[in-house]
Amino acid sequence: MKRSVLAVFIILITVFTFSACSSNNKTARYDVSNFVSYLETPPEYELGDVLPLTFDFKPLSKKNMSNLIKVLENKDNYIWLKIQFVLPEDLRYRDLGLYIGYIRGADLLFLNNISIRQYGEFPPAANSAGFTGQYFMFSKSNLDQVGINTVLIKVWPDAFGSVATKMYLGERPDIYTASERINFFNAKIILSFAAIMLVIFFIYIFLYVVMKNYENRNVYLFFALLNLNTILFLLPFFLSEILWAKPTWLSYTWVIRLFLYGGSATTIYFANSFIIAYLKEKNPPAIIIARLIIYIIPLIWGFTRTSTKSLNNFMPILYFFASIQFAFSIPRLIKALIDKENRKDAIFLFIGFSPVIAGVIIDSVLKFGNLSPNLPFFTIYGWQITLFIFLGSLLLRFGAMYMHNTELNIKLADFTNHLEDVVAIRTKELSEANYVLSKGLETVAHVQKNFLPSKNRAFRGWDLAISYNAVDNNVSGDLYDYYFSDGILDGMGIFDVSGHGIPAGLMTILAKSIISQHFITGKNQEESISNVLKDINKSYIKEKVDVENYITGLLFRFSEFNKKDVCSVEFANAGHPYPLLYSAVENKVIELKPENEKQYGILGVEGLDVSFPPISFRASPDDIIICYTDGLTDCTNSSGKDFTKERIIKTLQDYHHESAIMIMNRIMDKFFDFIGHEKYKDDITLIVLKRSNSKDYIEEI
Repeated sequence: MKRSVLAVFIILITVFTFSACSSNNKTARYDVSNFVSYLETPPEYELGDVLPLTFDFKPLSKKNMSNLIKVLENKDNYIWLKIQFVLPEDLRYRDLGLYIGYIRGADLLFLNNISIRQYGEFPPAANSAGFTGQYFMFSKSNLDQVGINTVLIKVWPDAFGSVATKMYLGERPDIYTASERINFFNAKIILSFAAIMLVIFFIYIFLYVVMKNYENRNVYLFFALLNLNTILFLLPFFLSEILWAKPTWLSYTWVIRLFLYGGSATTIYFANSFIIAYLKEKNPPAIIIARLIIYIIPLIWGFTRTSTKSLNNFMPILYFFASIQFAFSIPRLIKALIDKENRKDAIFLFIGFSPVIAGVIIDSVLKFGNLSPNLPFFTIYGWQITLFIFLGSLLLRFGAMYMHNTELNIKLADFTNHLEDVVAIRTKELSEANYVLSKGLETVAHVQKNFLPSKNRAFRGWDLAISYNAVDNNVSGDLYDYYFSDGILDGMGIFDVSGHGIPAGLMTILAKSIISQHFITGKNQEESISNVLKDINKSYIKEKVDVENYITGLLFRFSEFNKKDVCSVEFANAGHPYPLLYSAVENKVIELKPENEKQYGILGVEGLDVSFPPISFRASPDDIIICYTDGLTDCTNSSGKDFTKERIIKTLQDYHHESAIMIMNRIMDKFFDFIGHEKYKDDITLIVLKRSNSKDYIEEI
């Protein structure tokens, strides 16, 4: 069953990745790839020097397009490409463009002796355009509608000089779309892959750090580093998408040296390290040193090359040392396949790497066999599938933990149904036996940890951060919750149950269920937030029976965002400390109190008259809402002074420009600095909710 789920996961990712390939373009196109000729010239030749040599151009075969260096007699010379054509009738008197799949190196195109566009940088700046899909837009006035048109392209071929065999004339929208399509597959999608790998890197680093007792935790470290170095290796492919981040001192030669070659050597090293660790094999010190030497030698060799042309000649050396690295892992993989005890891991490892192996084979046939050089590199896509497979294995390994938590939640539901008897019995027993007390604290703390939602989370238009601190062994009388659907935050609540320890902790379990049920019902029935809080009060009094406690709290409800990215916020207060609002427009902090109708009463006291008037306001981007329990502001230091809400306001004013989690950390840092070595005597909960741009939201995976 697990394998079937993993297979479906991989198929869906693959179909999504390549679905764009099936679109057909019906617009008029004129293929000019058969009209290409070339002329070798010294680097200093400009257009005026080449025009008299028009008849010296030689035909350029499609075979030689994939390696322009082959046609050069002097490797330091430039190549001028010439394309002559007569417009077909269906393309005359239109705004046209020329699409060229890519020209590796730098190039400058002229149409009928008019400079049109340049890609890359010629020496001495020397920066290749890589696999960028190139397009050149021609106006009707620049084209000879009935005669011969001449395109001349000055090309610095670099070490990897090549030109796509797919080049054609077409209408501007079609040309632009074709260019963007090839840029998507050659750069943009690789950038997205790099982002995914960065997330996987942090996930596996986290596992490596937290799983200190796991004997084979190095497998997480090596896979994390494998992802990180793959990002470095892929950087030259998507560098054109993030040129704003490229430092000025980083030359093209250093990009190739550091990332393409250095990244590939490092990726190969950690790929083998991952294979060895996955098979639960351990290397003796001599093998570790030998592998490091084999890894370092090609790095030093490559870093001493002074040009990209000399680096290109370094490729066979890199392949040679890579084959030596695999000599340490492949025999162990074969051994594991033979051994019945380790065969399962070996088969999964082989399946995991099979997509990238298939990609290498396909690229070798298509690229080096010159069968279809215009297609993107399938090795890169194969590697992404490999990453998804191993990410899937991570999910499967933690599946058992999920099932355990599910069973715990079922027990929690049963526990809630019989809460009345449990509270009465436990309260009596806990007063008689300290041993039962300690075990009860541990149990309730575990239950609370599982039923409370995560502390930090981003929603569409909101950034949420929560600090939750309990006094008695992590058993708290404080309660927070938030309600959402499809990444949209519908509401939020913060509540403080009277008392401490197990009685208060158990009542938070009962209260959470009641509050959540009434919030959802009230939202669906469009009931005011004030009435929702009153309904919660009635249900809580009924369900808690004779337990002597009460609750204070705030309950918020949020509307959808309007066209100006502003939403309405409505909340009601049941005897809780007033929330704070930082208004970005007014640049000040406001304490949110009812203005017209008086607010009084708390939750859970039978016969007590209550009034929870609704308070409404509008939240714009960068506005901040802060809620807290009184354990924060009422806490005293060694001098007997309270922390007070004024310190919260001052901190919020000073650091309102930071993220929600940073603001939360700033306030808690100020709090702990204030109390020093004093212990706080009440549970403390702090919620920071900051408005963000709703259009920038990316749903969490």
